[in-house]
Amino acid sequence: MSKTVNRIAAIAALALAATPIIGLTAAHAGERVQPVARIAVGDLRLAEPADAREFAHRVDVAAHRVCSDRGLRGLSARACRMDFAEDLKDAMTEKQAADLQIAQRAGANIALASN
Repeated sequence: MSKTVNRIAAIAALALAATPIIGLTAAHAGERVQPVARIAVGDLRLAEPADAREFAHRVDVAAHRVCSDRGLRGLSARACRMDFAEDLKDAMTEKQAADLQIAQRAGANIALASN
């Protein structure tokens, strides 16, 4: 009888030891690798309307690429591009944002969130 109890205790101990490993494996399997989009701005003067439009074009291309890589279409893709633009605005320096505002005041018709 004590052999049976010892075996059950050993199996229970092994099961408890394996539980965190199973949990970590499941958590790792659920992780998504977020795509990285790089937008070159070193060759642009964002305060210049033409350069600001070029920047908006590069943003649009990057947003479409990221959202299409996720397999999104329709309204989901539009929401993805809007989120992309918001994330980009958060990542911009104060100077970059100010330069884009100057370009907009100078007549550049730019929008970082495309349809």
